[in-house]
Amino acid sequence: MIIPSRFPIVVVGGGILGCATAYFLARHPDAPPVVVLEPDPSYARASTPRSASAIRTQFHLGANVELSRFGYDFYRQAGKYLSLDGEPVDLDFEDCPYLVLAAPEGISRLRDAQAQQVKHGARVAFLSVEALVERLAWLRPDGIGAGTLGEGGEGWFDPKLGLAALRRKVTSLGVTFLPRRTVAMKVNGGRVESVKLDDGSSLEVGSVVNAAGAQAGRVAALAGIALPVESRKRSAFVFQSDAPPAGFVNLVEPLPDGRGIYVRPYRQAFLAVTSPRPEQDPDTDDLEVDRALFEEVLRPALARRVRGFERVTLVDAWAGHYELNTFDQNAVVGWHPTVRNLMFACGLSGHGVMHAPGIGRGVAELLLEGRYTTLDLSAFRFERLNEGVRLDDVQPSEQREHAAGI
Repeated sequence: MIIPSRFPIVVVGGGILGCATAYFLARHPDAPPVVVLEPDPSYARASTPRSASAIRTQFHLGANVELSRFGYDFYRQAGKYLSLDGEPVDLDFEDCPYLVLAAPEGISRLRDAQAQQVKHGARVAFLSVEALVERLAWLRPDGIGAGTLGEGGEGWFDPKLGLAALRRKVTSLGVTFLPRRTVAMKVNGGRVESVKLDDGSSLEVGSVVNAAGAQAGRVAALAGIALPVESRKRSAFVFQSDAPPAGFVNLVEPLPDGRGIYVRPYRQAFLAVTSPRPEQDPDTDDLEVDRALFEEVLRPALARRVRGFERVTLVDAWAGHYELNTFDQNAVVGWHPTVRNLMFACGLSGHGVMHAPGIGRGVAELLLEGRYTTLDLSAFRFERLNEGVRLDDVQPSEQREHAAGI
């Protein structure tokens, strides 16, 4: 196959966000040729296959709620979007609600968040401690102030199946994937003129989309742009219980030290995630599992909160990378203010899988129609980084400054 030396749209990064962007670009009736640059087509070290691939609507920011609602529809009805020639698409999707807990001092924030969730179309109940205990026999209520429990529209799926199905569909729509890494960008007159690849070749470009995930900050630097997105290691732990609790859900709880835990059923066992302390959390490409997080943080937290988790056995673990936006843990989406043909779709800080469909759709709208036509994502604009305007939402397992789980 002869590869053109110029593409109207170049997407840097072929993970879930890059593929979702390419998907919505390719579906547009006026779509120009698109190339996706993904140096590792096996996705051996990619973030998506190593993620928990869960979808929650329980955010504090309305735009994040609506992104989750669209992501749920996209993955839940994958056959509608990703089928080839009418063949079924099975992503092993499981419906399961989220339970988000708050300490007493976090009740007000949790109540405000639940009001935003309902306003933006989510089905979430605000529950007192008494109501939580009545509904969830496995929950130990000590130290809880209140909780919110999803009533639909939340769950998870197999991320490897999801990414594979999306890439197959995108390829069928005529998008070109190149197994190349971007190593330089030529910027002139406030525009990216070309990108240089690791094989020495260059592509002239019309527009560039930075969807490089955990590498997005490094890719931005190639254009001389400071982007506060770093690669942070997160370890996931699979464990079994001697007396597994019946009716377990996606559990989110803030810890007293400012971190949080996330736990859910996983096949015939359970999956748990938390974060390191900030001073022990460098920008890294390392994928060695931090087993101390399970023994020192998760094991005691699980035993304290869940009846049946007093005696658990670790059976598997792996590590993956978050594209952590160190500014405010939220997405950066939209055009750069001075490099005018450089678009961002990155920085999701653990929200990438669930929000990729909605952000990919929005990026395609900006590129091809000049504005958002479905969901307004302008809150995630690049300019807020320079203005110092932080969005108030965090990933449940990440460091936070409040006592609510979101």
